[in-house]
Amino acid sequence: MSPTHPSSSFAMTVGGVGFQVDVPDDAWLATLAPLYREFPLAGPAGWRVTLEHAPGLDLAGQRWIEHDGLLTRFQTNLYTGWIDLARAQALTRVGSLDAAPAALESAVAYACMQTLPRTRDSLLLHAAGIQWRGLGLVVSGHAGAGKTTVARLADGHGELFNDEMVIVDLSGPQPHLLSTPFVGPTTPPELARRGNRRAPASALLLLAHAPDFQLTRLSPAEAALELLRTNLAAVERTASAAAWLAAVERLTQALPAYQLRFRPTSELWDYLAGALPAAAGSASCVS
Repeated sequence: MSPTHPSSSFAMTVGGVGFQVDVPDDAWLATLAPLYREFPLAGPAGWRVTLEHAPGLDLAGQRWIEHDGLLTRFQTNLYTGWIDLARAQALTRVGSLDAAPAALESAVAYACMQTLPRTRDSLLLHAAGIQWRGLGLVVSGHAGAGKTTVARLADGHGELFNDEMVIVDLSGPQPHLLSTPFVGPTTPPELARRGNRRAPASALLLLAHAPDFQLTRLSPAEAALELLRTNLAAVERTASAAAWLAAVERLTQALPAYQLRFRPTSELWDYLAGALPAAAGSASCVS
């Protein structure tokens, strides 16, 4: 399973984790490297990710993922490969250059998800990140809860870091919200962000659609359970689950968490302007 050694490569850092990315040739390099130009390598590349061109790759079978100790094998309808946490290496075979951005993002995001809690005191979360009125909002929820809707509503009101995946850095005295270069398959083009941003994290908002606005303070245990429901892939392997859960416990102790019930209008921001400061430190509902 040793990766091949293509002639072209580039490097990046995501959340403090360094990656060397090997690609088949300069055409692949010209397509992929610019996507990560705002995330230059800072320090050594602890991970090596190889993209292998496999023309005629037949992925007609079912999507699957399987774990064997620290080795994960996977297949989707676009690519297949493996990720080895012990050696900090990954290989992804992809049939065409068109599918290469998604294949690379999947491997790097999974490596970050598994590595950050164990080595960087950080979490990669399936969440949107928004800087609003000096506050760093981590906006999460199950599929369909409204992350993309709130990301759209941020236009003209706050700065969208990412609508798909963000990092919360817990290594300092205050949690920080970090953007990522990951643009998921369901991210609308107008919401795609690959900028490298950082801001103090101020609140965790767990979304639910509702006919009116309501902000309810959650206990750390309630917040941790909601995050678990939306990030189940982070705890699929026993070796990583303990580190992830410990980091989530630190996060929910350090950051106030709320259930935000909302309707999809820009009135959301006027509501939060009054309700979010008032709710800080309170376990009651603010309607």
